[in-house]
Amino acid sequence: MYSPAAERERRRTRRVRLVVIGALAVVFVGAALLWPRPTPGALTVATGERVAPAGVLQGELSADRSGEQVCYSVATSTGTAVLRFVPGWSADERLGLRDAAGGVVAQPGDVVRVLGDPGPVGSVAGCAERGRTWTVTSVQIRS
Repeated sequence: MYSPAAERERRRTRRVRLVVIGALAVVFVGAALLWPRPTPGALTVATGERVAPAGVLQGELSADRSGEQVCYSVATSTGTAVLRFVPGWSADERLGLRDAAGGVVAQPGDVVRVLGDPGPVGSVAGCAERGRTWTVTSVQIRS
């Protein structure tokens, strides 16, 4: 049997459901758009060409700022290695090392494992420290 009151209640229920679904959609879209994403750091690092990783280096990461460039090195049991990175890497104001995706992968003082390609003894452009040069493809904090 048809009841106008029951029909009004069904329409009202549909409207409430649509409003709730719409509000949830707005919240999810807003959260996706406003979610913080890693961004590149404001400071530059020494860079080199892309290389195929050929070695692993482990030691304590240190950093030295020279103007808008940050120079990184790793102290190992056999000496110092000065680091340059594949394009896209950067540093932030607190000298945190950022990978190409913009995420901070290490801070000065961290003991790290570096994957990359060793080069000759020397220094990298813009940095005073000398040692064995390494072109870095990835960095992990050693646990």
